[in-house]
Amino acid sequence: MPYGYRRVRSPPCLILALVLSSACASTPRRDTGGTGGSVAMTLVNRTSDSVCYLYLSPPGEDSWGNDWLGSGTLGAGEQQTLSLPHGQWDLRTENCQHEPTGLLRGARITRATTLVLQ
Repeated sequence: MPYGYRRVRSPPCLILALVLSSACASTPRRDTGGTGGSVAMTLVNRTSDSVCYLYLSPPGEDSWGNDWLGSGTLGAGEQQTLSLPHGQWDLRTENCQHEPTGLLRGARITRATTLVLQ
């Protein structure tokens, strides 16, 4: 996988999912070929830099939308689990100076998934 991402599959029982607010206006669209619902995605930061921004978009979209980490920061060695709609996504991470730290295109997230930034 490009730009320092490594995909690791984990059994669903090992990953704690957070509840996604239905009021979130920037929620990416679901993959119409899937069964719907939410899946847990854990982002693990194994770099020496903090990740301050996580952007998601459906593949082929020109806009990244809002930051999924909100006011949070994922420090070196930390991890965070998010609940995402089932589907296929492009993912981008940036440090606190808005410099890209990772890019993954076309990730099909259909079950609990761990993405490692290294």
